[in-house]
Amino acid sequence: MNDRVKDLIYRRRRQILVHSFLYYQLNTNVIDDHKFDRWSRELAELQEKYPEESKAAGYYEGFKGFDGSSGYDLPYATPEIQNAGYSVLDYHRRNKK
Repeated sequence: MNDRVKDLIYRRRRQILVHSFLYYQLNTNVIDDHKFDRWSRELAELQEKYPEESKAAGYYEGFKGFDGSSGYDLPYATPEIQNAGYSVLDYHRRNKK
């Protein structure tokens, strides 16, 4: 198993969950659509190319069948993801120039 790939899959899943929460629940964003789309496509490709690492990475169940087209139906309404989303939003607002 490639731990670097597994870690990247996990990181992309968390990023997509947090930014989906910000977009779909709070009607805001801190990254542009191009970046979100790039992360989504990368994740979909990684999951397909590395199924073992994908299953071992966190949030596997929520990303079964994820094709990168939307984050609308992902499980972003958990306290962990919401707290991370509020932290990202707070950081962004404090450091906006």
